[in-house]
Amino acid sequence: MKLKLVNQYIIPFAGLKEGYHEFSFAFDKKFFDEYTVLEAREGFVEALVMLEKKDSVLTLRIFMTGSLELQCDRCLDYFQFPIEYQGTLIVKFGRDTYSSTDEIWILDPSEHELNMEQYFFESIGLCLPIQRTHPQNSDHTFTCNQNMLKILETLDHPDKRQNDPDPRWNKLKELLNDTNTN
Repeated sequence: MKLKLVNQYIIPFAGLKEGYHEFSFAFDKKFFDEYTVLEAREGFVEALVMLEKKDSVLTLRIFMTGSLELQCDRCLDYFQFPIEYQGTLIVKFGRDTYSSTDEIWILDPSEHELNMEQYFFESIGLCLPIQRTHPQNSDHTFTCNQNMLKILETLDHPDKRQNDPDPRWNKLKELLNDTNTN
């Protein structure tokens, strides 16, 4: 059974005076265990939320920094990947809550708190690259596990390295040439 992270990422804005307010949050192994889709084995990320409360709108500036332990797509070793994120979220109040977007949330006027958990999850996910590889050295070589790369190189099939096109394409080219000459 999974432990759900309850009430850890809530910002209670009701009762706050107009002006600026600061909230901080931390994401550790429990968070990344809950969101396995991020594929982070370990990690620690801190978030600072600067909330500006006005009469009918909340403006949140979100700053996140930290690192995640990801598996390298090239050598399968784990490495530390730095996370940095800055974003702005606008919260308006109205009855048409279906008009919300990623950057603008519309809350019912009876709401009194913001649950930021999904926003934080998505923002961390946006920081992750599609291809996850060890960082490069100053000489632009990757810091991958060299032993694993050697093993992979020996397993490389010679047919993969051929640059000869599939012979079926030659037949198609002949057909194309025949139609162009007629």
